[in-house]
Parts: sequence; C-alpha cells; structure tokens
Amino acid sequence: FECIRQGLGYPSMRNDPILIANAMHWHGHPIEEARLWVHQACMSPCPPTKNGFQPMRMASATANCAKIIEYLLWNGFDHVVNMQMGPKSGDPRTFKDFEAFFAAWVQQMKWLFSTLVRTVNLGRSKDPEFFGRPYLSGISQRAVETGLDAVSPEGDRGNCWITAFSWVENIDSLAAIKKLIYDDRKYTMAQLIDALRNNWESQEKMRLDFVRNAPKWGNDE
Repeated sequence: FECIRQGLGYPSMRNDPILIANAMHWHGHPIEEARLWVHQACMSPCPPTKNGFQPMRMASATANCAKIIEYLLWNGFDHVVNMQMGPKSGDPRTFKDFEAFFAAWVQQMKWLFSTLVRTVNLGRSKDPEFFGRPYLSGISQRAVETGLDAVSPEGDRGNCWITAFSWVENIDSLAAIKKLIYDDRKYTMAQLIDALRNNWESQEKMRLDFVRNAPKWGNDE
C-alpha cells in the first residue's frame, strides 16, 4: 500500500469478477481461460492460452485522456494546436444540469476512443504485411498450428490494446465540477472556464477549492 499510494499503480490490483466478465463479454474468452488471466506487458490482462495471449505490445494508439475533459470545456476545440479536434458537444456554460454536462463528456470520450480503436485496428491489420515477427511466430502455438504470423489478428482472441494515460483526471474533474458548480453552486461554469483560460491567475482560492474541497478518486468516495 505504501507503493500504491505514490500513484504509480504498482503493484496492480484488479477486481477479479469484473475482469473475468469483461474478458468473456468483450473478447470471447471461455470462462475456463478467462479465470487464468495474467498481466501481459504492463496493463493487458489476457489468458496465457494459445488463442488468448497477447503476442506483442500493440502500442499503436496512445492518448492523453485529460484532453477529453479539456475538449468538453472548450466544445471540442484544441487551443494547443489551434483547431477543432473533438466533436462540438455544446458550450458547457449553457448546460442546465450535470446530466447534460456528463452527456457531453460521453460524446467527447466516445470520439477519442473511437479514434484510438480505429488506429489500432488499422495497425493490426497491416502489421503482418510490414512487420512480421518470425521468431515470435516460431514460439507461438497458434502461429505454428495455423501458419499465420503471430501478429496476424486472424484467430486471435487477445484484446484491443489501447493506452489511455491520465484517465483519472477525468473522474476527479467531473467530481469536482459536479460538487462545486452543480451541487453547491459555489461557482459558475463561466467562472471556471475564465479561470482556466487565464491559468488560474488571481483565482488561487478557487483553484485550491477544486484541489482540496472536491471528491477524489481512490479516497473511499
């Protein structure tokens, strides 16, 4: 627990019933194999079976997921690259309640994850053509039996590997906005957006409210 409290996620502790159910539902692993799951590489739970194992790290799609909350607050516009990136989910200053705000967040989240998954699917389908792995294929039971390269998605029940960094910033941000803006009505959405636009300049009390006086993931909330 001393290690975990540093926020790095080591050792990784998982909810077995949820993980097994996900492996069965999303990836089609039979329950006998799903129960055998191991961490492959860093954060990819897979069965260690010939049709379930992850043959290599497919890190072709990685996202800074804090951008989801940023795009939500700016109606899909990215001020770093100065262009519209996400969908136009609406001006959050016009949302009447947290449910509308959350629905817009879901819209931005689905767009980003759809972009990631489509990128992974394209990379996985082209991998055998450009980046075959003969040694890995020689020690993979599925590859030896089928004559397919280990990177081929055919006959694979692995998983869709996407890398989602800074995911928890979404939960913390949503919780803080729900409490301080929609529940307590201590601030308005316009005030928050103005403060963020100015990087909290002259708004230190407000910034600390969001940091210290809002619920945080992992604190028994």
